[in-house]
Amino acid sequence: MTTFNRQPTIHGVRTLPTFFIVGAPRCGTTAMSRYLSKHPKICFARPKEPHFFTSPLATSDTLNLQRDYIERFYGHCSHENRILGEGSVSYLYSKDALEHILRINPNARFIVMLRSPVAMLQSYHARLLYILQEDVGDFRQAWQLQSLRAQGRRVPPTCSDPRHLQYTEIGRLGSYLEQIFSLAGRQRCHVIVFDDFISDPSTTYRGVLSFIGAKDDGRSVFSPVRSNRRYRSRWLQRLVKRPPTLFVGGVHPHAPKSERKRSLLKRAQKRLQNWNTINEPRAKLDSRMHRELAQTFRGEIMKLSELLERDLSHWVDG
Repeated sequence: MTTFNRQPTIHGVRTLPTFFIVGAPRCGTTAMSRYLSKHPKICFARPKEPHFFTSPLATSDTLNLQRDYIERFYGHCSHENRILGEGSVSYLYSKDALEHILRINPNARFIVMLRSPVAMLQSYHARLLYILQEDVGDFRQAWQLQSLRAQGRRVPPTCSDPRHLQYTEIGRLGSYLEQIFSLAGRQRCHVIVFDDFISDPSTTYRGVLSFIGAKDDGRSVFSPVRSNRRYRSRWLQRLVKRPPTLFVGGVHPHAPKSERKRSLLKRAQKRLQNWNTINEPRAKLDSRMHRELAQTFRGEIMKLSELLERDLSHWVDG
């Protein structure tokens, strides 16, 4: 077990991340992270999803929490930022990651954002397509490939982890909520149902601020962060999402010309990505596929209903 002799610091102030938005995917975690990152007392990790505690480094004997985590992901934080957070959705699915977080900070708080698995998985599949983790455009076909992919077959060469393609496992939200309640305690978990977030983002946001101990900053505008996206060209998407090393990293304004040139190339990469992206309404899930998903996740949805003491039967029937 990794131990730490002293608490990490930012600008000499002892600190640890206060809260973690742990998922599930496609449930508003990016939007909530963006809203919270604008709060004057909150500093969010960069990137929003470091996935640090699911990486081998997190449990390595050579881990230096100050250097490998705090300075790497929170080095941009200022003296005014007294509440640190991050938003790695992978933590919801990893018992080891949750236990490691709790060893480092036994007072950590967890924000769990949930949605009907039936609706979530269609959105999740579209997202995997966009980021090149998936290469089967038809959701039904991708769903039917799960067994083969669990054997290491029909996995896209651009997929970083075949577990991302196990849609049934990703949708077991009742079981994973039960696990985090068991590990962290119900009182240190704040659950947000996506339907509530969409219908009343202001109340949902203020509820999160109260949960993490931050004062209301008066935010009244909650713009949508992300719509359904697809790319025009797969080869161009692969270029901009997995660019050659010459595109990597920003540079200091007084850096040598060669480094500034790389920065210009990175901006060009961003413009290409924007051009290659199309926002469009997601196609409605056909009734047959809806019934299959609803039947698959009926038990998980009923478990969520019990854990949240809330009737979610419309997720099965609707």
